[in-house]
Amino acid sequence: MSRTPLPRWIVQSAAGIALVAGLSFALAAVPSPAALSAAQAQKSGVSANGGCEPGFTGSPDTKCEDVNECAVSNGGCHRLTGCENTSGSRECGGCPKDYVGDGYVGCFDVNECATKDCSDRLPSGADDAPAPAVATSGDVTVAAASAKGAAATFTATAKDSVDGTRPVNCMPVSGSVFKVGKTTVTCWAFNKRGKIGRSTLTVTVTQ
Repeated sequence: MSRTPLPRWIVQSAAGIALVAGLSFALAAVPSPAALSAAQAQKSGVSANGGCEPGFTGSPDTKCEDVNECAVSNGGCHRLTGCENTSGSRECGGCPKDYVGDGYVGCFDVNECATKDCSDRLPSGADDAPAPAVATSGDVTVAAASAKGAAATFTATAKDSVDGTRPVNCMPVSGSVFKVGKTTVTCWAFNKRGKIGRSTLTVTVTQ
């Protein structure tokens, strides 16, 4: 028994619907230029205002490079724990066997504790206390002294609500020779509980 062929308009309509649906699906799967730009900016450490994010240093025009906090004082982590550098930050590891605590609050030998869980040694409210507040002297603008750029100086201080004044590290360091253009400087400080505070400033070298 032969089948009656479908009218041409039905076939063409079905093909058109399938084509539109396929194109819509394909276009939906392709990220928009704005989404791609935002993802790239986040990945490269560039902030929404055009500078480098805290935890990154360098120039957004060239590259924002991650600061390795672990390279300084074990990243503020306890000496018995490891420090793992992460994008824009770092993570402290756990304490070794027979110790309680962690890399942030410290490691305490269970044999030296008055209580079984070493609660007498753990700092009270350590998780609630904020990170050190880091302040800088502000953005710097200098004229290029040569094709390499110019040296720029700045200051940074840090104060913790529990530990008081804390040492500060900056990358690049004050007195470095900066290239022509804008460079983001990240300054950071740790408190005794391993919490990290940050601040940034911009060094602009004009031609």
